[in-house]
Amino acid sequence: MRHDVLKHRLNLAIRGKLPKQTIDIIAQLRKTRLGVSGETLFYEAHAHYQLKNWTAAYRGLVAYLNSVGRKGRNYKTGIGLFVETEREIKKKRRMSKDLARADRIWTIASAAYDRVSNQRNAWKEKVKTFGGPKDDMAWAMARRAKGGFLIGGTFEQTADKKNRRKAGRDMGIMALSRDGRMAWNRIVIGPAKDGSIRSLTALPKGGFLVGGVHRGFQIAARIDANAVPIRDHNGDPWVSGYARSKDGAGGVVLRAGKAGFIAIGAEIIVKDGKNPRLPFAVRLSKDGKSLGKTVYTGEAARFWHDIPDAVALPGGDIVAVGETRPQAVWDTRSGMGYMLRITPDGKLVWARRIPAQGKGDLRFSAVARAHGGGVIVAGHQGGRLFLFKAGADGHELWRKTIAHRDLMPAAARELCTIGRLASLVKEIQKQKKRAQPKPGRVAAVRGLACRLGTPFVSAAAVLARKNGYLVLAFQGRGNRKKTDIRLIAMDNSGKISWDRIYGHDGFDLATSALATEDGGTIIAGATDSIGAGGRDFLIFKIDRSGAFAPWTKLGPPAMPSPKPAKAKSLTPAPGAKSPEKPKPEPAPKSEPAAKSDGDGKTETPPEKQAGDEETKTPAAKSDGDGKTETPPEKQAGDGETKTPPEKQAGDGETETAPEKQAKVKENSTEDDSPEVKPPPDSASPAAKKGEDPPDTSFGEIFGSIFGGGDSAEEGQESEPSEKKSTPPAQIRTP
Repeated sequence: MRHDVLKHRLNLAIRGKLPKQTIDIIAQLRKTRLGVSGETLFYEAHAHYQLKNWTAAYRGLVAYLNSVGRKGRNYKTGIGLFVETEREIKKKRRMSKDLARADRIWTIASAAYDRVSNQRNAWKEKVKTFGGPKDDMAWAMARRAKGGFLIGGTFEQTADKKNRRKAGRDMGIMALSRDGRMAWNRIVIGPAKDGSIRSLTALPKGGFLVGGVHRGFQIAARIDANAVPIRDHNGDPWVSGYARSKDGAGGVVLRAGKAGFIAIGAEIIVKDGKNPRLPFAVRLSKDGKSLGKTVYTGEAARFWHDIPDAVALPGGDIVAVGETRPQAVWDTRSGMGYMLRITPDGKLVWARRIPAQGKGDLRFSAVARAHGGGVIVAGHQGGRLFLFKAGADGHELWRKTIAHRDLMPAAARELCTIGRLASLVKEIQKQKKRAQPKPGRVAAVRGLACRLGTPFVSAAAVLARKNGYLVLAFQGRGNRKKTDIRLIAMDNSGKISWDRIYGHDGFDLATSALATEDGGTIIAGATDSIGAGGRDFLIFKIDRSGAFAPWTKLGPPAMPSPKPAKAKSLTPAPGAKSPEKPKPEPAPKSEPAAKSDGDGKTETPPEKQAGDEETKTPAAKSDGDGKTETPPEKQAGDGETKTPPEKQAGDGETETAPEKQAKVKENSTEDDSPEVKPPPDSASPAAKKGEDPPDTSFGEIFGSIFGGGDSAEEGQESEPSEKKSTPPAQIRTP
């Protein structure tokens, strides 16, 4: 084609702002003999600029400016386009780097998110939850005599005006069968603001020893295999309140060899005008009598203490652990770990304060027997998990700290530094011709990878198992309302065998564990990630590697434990200050106080009642199908049970039994085992004579001892009210 014709067409394309035609015509001009002029180079570069071909536009502008210089007709416009083109090229290079970086990090984070989601979904499928709409917390576990196990903790109840039930937290127990199904649940002691079972121990002759907190007191109780109260020598329920619990903690009760039981904790003691919180031990007989309280003072009187856990050693001695910190305001030392060893009769063997190495307070929260003697202790120092092994003399054998571990890899946290992540991911998927991510996925991946808050990890319990230990830890970031369960298995030297994280997006906590005969472990705790609402009991089983395991081979039933071996108990060091015992305060003489039932209601004592006695009704029990039936209330001397005066009909209405109740055969548990009778030392004088023991609930005897607790304000007398039966917490299974 002729050169002049092409020039004419080029002018038309430039005037019509047709960049593609402009570039094509200039390419044809280059093939002619005359070629292109300097100004034509500008129009070619401008056309590439319009098409956002930044590199071609940059090269064309450079060629134009070098050929025409300042004499060019479009020189000023060319300089402006050159600057803008250079800026766009740099921006494109940065975008290319950002895309490459975002692609790399997004691939890692997205794969990790899918892995975590699969783990969470598997956990949701394997875990079992039990609970109501309020918060229910599991704290302790123990094996049952006929197989299965018990879980003790807190049942939170709502107010029910129809049944005259007040809102509060009940000390409750749930029985589970061998396959992890709920058999029944019982309320041990009625509602309070702080009611909770914290320790649960199976006894050799049957029944269980319960420790916990109720109405501001640390208490001990004894129940049979069906959570029915065992009577003491006076015919009252076996329950003892031995110390105040201002912060709702405490309630550690253990067997003390043949001497009976021993309760350990810390309490504010008024001494020399100061109020130090000191460790103590209360010795209890087998029928609940207090045999004396020992407060461990000496040098400890200058320190504040907390005792959350204790363990009994084979020789009968007991080691308690916790935290201690200086009492003086001017003393700026960090909190230290605290260990205390006492004999079964409460004599001090040794006490140790374990200082922290590094920053942060050191606190012990769990203890278990160690292989080869001594103990293994778990807690935290600052925001790190702290493990400590001590010998029989309390001296350190080794210590170990473990840091918080994120669910996502460290590389995934780089997503937090990438701006416009959603648009970058969209561009990446578009360039690589992939499907766009679902709405919300980018935010979900980034939210899991970029959790805010200071990381922390601590221990809730520790379990000694074959050739090592299992630490039940929990971790999170900043907010303790969102925690994950972290289980760490290690050998006797502290070397980690495996480290796994369980849970979902919420509050998940493991508080107790039981070993199974196949080398696995049953884990119990609480969760609000799934369930009926609020926090619910949770249980799941893992194998020896930490993977989820089926509900088989849970282990043999609890057998009567052998007599404690005659181990050499460490004697108190010579010259050590003997523990001081607080002088008992004389009880004021007053008229019999009104008894308070478990629901906060009050009842006038027998001396003030009218001639006709009112029959009382025990709490109903729940079978495995969710229906309720009235549990056996009192045991006769010949082992037969008396039916309660009231029972629930199938339609939910209440029927009144005849005044003279007929004797029935022994009730059977869900595994067809006869109901366990109270040990001989717990039978009341009335039962020994063949008479029915007094019909009194745990809540009534506790209210009569401590003045009604939450049911009546201080300084006001409680009005007598009609006693009605209150069914236990209705726990629903998913």
